[in-house]
Amino acid sequence: MSRLSNRFQLGALVLACGASIAMPAVADDAQTLRQLRTQLEEMQKRIAELEKNQQRTAMEKQSASKAASWKANSKALKVYGQMRASIDNHSGDWGEGSDGTSIVSNASRIGVQGALPSGLGDANLIYRAELRYETTDSVNGTAGKNVEFREGYAGLASPTWGRLRLGRLSTAYKTTLTKIDPWNDNAPQSRSGGRQGSSEFHSSYFNNAIDYVSPRILGGLTGSIWYATEFDNSAKPLHNTGTLKNFTGGSAGGLGLKYKAGPLFLAADYIDIDADNITKAGLANDNGWQIGGRYKVGPFSFAALYEDVEDIGLGTNLYLNGIYKMGKTRFIAAYGTNENGAVYNNDDYTNWSFGIKYALNKKSELLAAYNSRSNDTKNTELNTLTIGINAKFGY
Repeated sequence: MSRLSNRFQLGALVLACGASIAMPAVADDAQTLRQLRTQLEEMQKRIAELEKNQQRTAMEKQSASKAASWKANSKALKVYGQMRASIDNHSGDWGEGSDGTSIVSNASRIGVQGALPSGLGDANLIYRAELRYETTDSVNGTAGKNVEFREGYAGLASPTWGRLRLGRLSTAYKTTLTKIDPWNDNAPQSRSGGRQGSSEFHSSYFNNAIDYVSPRILGGLTGSIWYATEFDNSAKPLHNTGTLKNFTGGSAGGLGLKYKAGPLFLAADYIDIDADNITKAGLANDNGWQIGGRYKVGPFSFAALYEDVEDIGLGTNLYLNGIYKMGKTRFIAAYGTNENGAVYNNDDYTNWSFGIKYALNKKSELLAAYNSRSNDTKNTELNTLTIGINAKFGY
């Protein structure tokens, strides 16, 4: 269409020039003919220039369209994962088979996730499907599985009204801790065994769940609510890990608030369990709560969590850590306690650790740490020296 327009303009110029030439007053004026010819040549150059500019603009638009399409496709399907392995040495008097050295996998995983336009205002269709796999042998995983399904969901996310998901979920109760514990999925993590400063509610996922997280308001405040449910008297567990697999059928739920602005993070969460069947002594249908937060100042950051799930059978938990960052290295010290956990025979536990992480890039890191967990009631301990690597991709 642009070429036709240009040719039309050229034809108009030629007719105009012809009309001028035909005027009797200048018909025999050679000088005027030369001037008109010069003007015509200039006009032709300008038209050629115009055509080039139009072609350049069209190419730029096409390139921008391709870039936008690539960006959309990159959000639509993202492959990501982690290969986490360490050399762990155990010592102490914790019990048979707990001492010695081995190379272990620390929740290595691979998954796909993405966001696609939904056609519902500014909401995107979101999804995730993630697998845990063993990188060092075939028996370290849950129930001795080489590959285990982790988190999976489908949902909608909007900057206007928030995020809604359905599936097997990492709920807001868990993500309070993952915001403040730098050792998640490594030996010194506070949630290990539910006795190093936080309960097993911070591990793995609630099955058959729905959750909603609000958009940010008041400069950084978000609210959340979640619910997991099984058919009446179902033998399926509400949660997929450890002690919590003994809550079967029924429902679980919770709600919470989080505030994140600048160097400050604060959170408060409530949880309620109402299972149809409980297959382990010490556990009970009841409710609990936690408060936690982190504050950063210069190269330092300090975090704390207090959790009371004693009525459910998991005791009261206290977790503290401090981090000093120097270049690519973080120096980390942590302390945790668990008391009055009926499912742990009401024994009291103390945990402390110190270690370092060295950043290889934005997400991957080398690590070395020493962790000591003690049963103060029985006067036994388990000490762990760990050296490893967390290699991450696609984040």
